[in-house]
Amino acid sequence: MDAPLSDLIVLDLTRALAGPIAGRLLADLGADVIKIEPPDGDLTRSVVPRVDSMSAYFTQYNVGKRCVSIDLARDEGRDLLLRMVAKADIVLENYRPDVMARLGLGFETLTQHNPRIILASVSGWGHNNSRSHQGAYASAIHAEAGVTTTVAKRRDEDPPRNDPISHADVYTGLHALAALLAAVHLRDRTGQAQCVEVSMAESMLVANDLASGEMTGEDPETGFRGGQNWSPIFALSNGTYVNVTLDSTTNGGFEVFSKAMGRPELAEDERFALLENRVRHRAELEAEIAPWIATFDSAEAVEAAIGQSTVLAAELRTVPGLAETDWAKERGAFVNVDVGRGTTVSVPQAPWRYRDAPSGVQADKLGFRGDHNREVLEELLGADTQEIDSLEESGVISARPPRWRR
Repeated sequence: MDAPLSDLIVLDLTRALAGPIAGRLLADLGADVIKIEPPDGDLTRSVVPRVDSMSAYFTQYNVGKRCVSIDLARDEGRDLLLRMVAKADIVLENYRPDVMARLGLGFETLTQHNPRIILASVSGWGHNNSRSHQGAYASAIHAEAGVTTTVAKRRDEDPPRNDPISHADVYTGLHALAALLAAVHLRDRTGQAQCVEVSMAESMLVANDLASGEMTGEDPETGFRGGQNWSPIFALSNGTYVNVTLDSTTNGGFEVFSKAMGRPELAEDERFALLENRVRHRAELEAEIAPWIATFDSAEAVEAAIGQSTVLAAELRTVPGLAETDWAKERGAFVNVDVGRGTTVSVPQAPWRYRDAPSGVQADKLGFRGDHNREVLEELLGADTQEIDSLEESGVISARPPRWRR
């Protein structure tokens, strides 16, 4: 059986992360994703570490794509892309909102060349508003959308710090994928071209499970609170750490811990007798629990001692640590991608599995800039050797293979 999206051709003009992750997931679902890069390439090709000249970061979000490099600032490059649009189903881009029109590649132009094309645009703030022309990186969106301050407040940090993970980019890419799949369905139902745009700022708001609570203006100290910062982390006897998903300050949580530890006398301590007091003295309460947790050498042992099926104990691992577990091997959660000479970069597998339909990382597709120029132009446009040679000689298309390939 074919992969779910094996009948779709995608022209991926995106760079960095929010767009490329959507393109990678389309490729994982079987689409023929053709990454179109400018002569200076995707900036993430420069991100370290590199394995045999290929960035591991770039590999994670661009595996499965064929790579073509076209100078869209030139009329010849624009015309070449429009010929490709005529054969494609989707154009995915993450320029600022006016760039596609300036390049002569606006939606109206695309539909003249393909009346069934779908244009998906990813931007920081969305189109047609006072902030549309602002640039956006994940840290800027985190700052503006309240994420950085919320995290700092919940962690009692002053000054706030940036998170190392690009949540806004990743969530936006996932929302773009959902929007694109809906656009394909709508296009197939109506027969008409579709245009959809996704903003990083709104994607981050939707992904923030504390947003509506913040909008109330209230911040109750007691009760069942949203978020996960109340989930304590303790050291085990072997020096590793465990996360326990049980708030020790709630009435139920305090009762469970006290009973499991065999310490009913804690309820007589005025610091812990009332919920309000426990919240104020959370650090002292967790200091009472920590020596008991430290008598165990595994998360499983902690769970068994607590004895509540709804309470989970999770070992703190690194990504390589999780990759070594039985679960990761059984699930195939990581895939080794050959970057050219037998050396590999391990990337996370897509999270879905279909019955009787293939999906997931296309590990045999990874390219340096312009790696698939000739292959794609011959296959998609029927270009001959003479035309492709002319395009190369004039600089309309270009490639940058590593030294060991030259």
